[in-house]
Amino acid sequence: MNDNEDEVTVTITLSRKAYEKAERQAKDPRGPMGEMAGFVSATEYIERIVEVALED
Repeated sequence: MNDNEDEVTVTITLSRKAYEKAERQAKDPRGPMGEMAGFVSATEYIERIVEVALED
């Protein structure tokens, strides 16, 4: 657990195929990133998707 009691660390393991799909989706202006497509890396895209999925 982190020093901040309100945070936890999550480790996610993805297949190469899933990571490559995230790369494509991060660049697709018709995809979930919309106008931000191409401005984020696949890793940032995955982090954002996980954040949204875990929101209260």
